[in-house]
Amino acid sequence: MTHILQKHYEQYHCRKSNYLNHGINHRFMTDLKDVCPDTDKPDVFQRAMNFCLSSDSRDPIKILKILMKDPDVPFHGPVHHSLVPFAVLTAYKNSGGDINLAEAMEKAHKRGSIIPAAVCGHWGACGAALGCGIAFSVITNDGPLAGDVWSKDQIMVSDCLSEIAGYGGPRCCKRDAYLAIPLAAEYFKEYLGVEMEIPEKIKCYVSENNPVCLKEVCPFNPNHKG
Repeated sequence: MTHILQKHYEQYHCRKSNYLNHGINHRFMTDLKDVCPDTDKPDVFQRAMNFCLSSDSRDPIKILKILMKDPDVPFHGPVHHSLVPFAVLTAYKNSGGDINLAEAMEKAHKRGSIIPAAVCGHWGACGAALGCGIAFSVITNDGPLAGDVWSKDQIMVSDCLSEIAGYGGPRCCKRDAYLAIPLAAEYFKEYLGVEMEIPEKIKCYVSENNPVCLKEVCPFNPNHKG
């Protein structure tokens, strides 16, 4: 199965970079103009994990915003499928969650990095919601043969997807993450007994970098009239 996935990904990814491990399938994203990342640079995900291991923040939104400022993180793209669970797992750990954060992020990245780009439009399931589900499954050891926790993870992800879908497209990886994470945090509090810090108001100040931004329709746009 791993061989099949690798072969499939190589049809779209630059063979010079190990994109299956990096999870940055830019070549699959036809709406991106990013070139292959320089293989001489430190891995963007390793930098993200190093930051998370040094962070004491209990706010997953704050953590995610810092991770997304990395110059090698495009405005949209599958890199977010790993960064979202990184932020959630870090905030969970710093809020009293009993996990080995380094191991948890490694597991999350293995799962997040095989979610292709544009799944929101091609599969009908946004990677931000799936990223929250990945974090929940890593913490609870959820799997296809699990019992009650399997249902809880499915319900949480479906609620996140519903929240994201409510604002319509085009997609925005920032907006969708900001919608999914606070809702997921409620499940973490209810089912896992760990309460993360979620900002009362989340504001986005990078909308000018998104040519398909919903502008004032987006709940995080400073000019939102909601």
